[in-house]
Amino acid sequence: MSAITRTLESIFYLDQISLRWIASRRHPLTDRLMRGFTHAGDWQSWTVLILASFLAGEPFRHIAIQITPKLLLTLALCYAIKAISRRPRPVKSMQGFSSLLKDPDPYSFPSSHSACAWLVCMSLALMFGGGWSLLCLYAAAISYSRVHVGAHYPLDVLIGSALGILIASIF
Repeated sequence: MSAITRTLESIFYLDQISLRWIASRRHPLTDRLMRGFTHAGDWQSWTVLILASFLAGEPFRHIAIQITPKLLLTLALCYAIKAISRRPRPVKSMQGFSSLLKDPDPYSFPSSHSACAWLVCMSLALMFGGGWSLLCLYAAAISYSRVHVGAHYPLDVLIGSALGILIASIF
């Protein structure tokens, strides 16, 4: 067994342990809150926000025009990586594990919710030069919610977040 294989196995093992630890801390109140944050990161929610921004007129239309192509690129990259990596969702690969929501697709890596949340957060922060704290808290809540509800491993969320930040920074 190569050093790379052993390292990857160790990372995936820690990923599973972390997810089980987070899931063991679930509580009905936080479960409800995390479901809400997860739904706030759905593509349907982003679509409604973008359409509302277009309808609201300037300066919201300008913001939507700036962010929409980045959001579409981020989603396309996430789904391409998912198709290549084919990492199954935790509920499919971890015996005895349960998710709080029905998974939208069979693959887990990377988290498109996290990627989009951080893309929007960083894009807005870069556009306006401030507001980082509140925007980052919102993106972090959406990202954490994906692990809390059991849809993703922590690594899926970290890589998705990094992807969103990278795209926001480059484009």
